[in-house]
Amino acid sequence: MITDPQTPAPGSTFPALELVAPDGAHRTLSDVLDGRPAVVHLMRSATCPVCLAHAAHVQRMHDAGELGGAAFLLLAPGDAAEAATAAQRAARRSPVAEVWATGDGHGAAGLDKVALLQHSGTFVLDGAGTVLAARTAALPPASFDAAEVRGALAALRDTA
Repeated sequence: MITDPQTPAPGSTFPALELVAPDGAHRTLSDVLDGRPAVVHLMRSATCPVCLAHAAHVQRMHDAGELGGAAFLLLAPGDAAEAATAAQRAARRSPVAEVWATGDGHGAAGLDKVALLQHSGTFVLDGAGTVLAARTAALPPASFDAAEVRGALAALRDTA
């Protein structure tokens, strides 16, 4: 389900986001992924309990072998301070998560703040950055669907 027409649709290339680490280091999304497929969750905020619950769900998928080697990136809006907050909170729920912030890059992925609500979303990317699945929403409970992620990852494994 895609709720924003600017959101990268399946088959399109995910935007080249500039990421900020908890220590303030800057890297591009493509450098961080280095050709790896990934599940990328853009959080509503660094402290969003629903987004952190989604991260815990992805951790359980990882523990069950369902990610098939795909990376898991958890991206908070904001700067290094937000990345550090998100990393601290995610460490308990999803130690596999690679946590970064996007500066104002959520907007590049079609996830703008509308009526004071920062949209969040989950994307599954192949190793070239092509979007295999996309789900975004104004309210975080609707921004993740485990079956959709599993399906996209299974399709990726089937084409490998």
